Amino acid sequence: LFNRFMVQLLQRKKEDLYRSKGVLCFEGEGDAKYIFQGVHEQIQFEQSNTKWVEGEPRVSKVVFIGRDLDREEIEAAFRTCIVHAQTAHPH
Repeated sequence: LFNRFMVQLLQRKKEDLYRSKGVLCFEGEGDAKYIFQGVHEQIQFEQSNTKWVEGEPRVSKVVFIGRDLDREEIEAAFRTCIVHAQTAHPH
């Protein structure tokens, strides 16, 4: 879901999206923490060297810096990627 979100965002806004970065937690990936950063459409995505610590809130956070970015539109699209704890499958 996140990949589709990013592809669609880049298709529409690659010239206006200067920088992007984030920390992500994916369903079914256990304690693995993922990070990404990018400049325009050049995105680097990888598993972090650090894992989620037990008790640490597993909150995915993203930051986009650019021009003419519609915050509400981006937030709404990003929310479609979120799996809520009550609907997530147990690890």
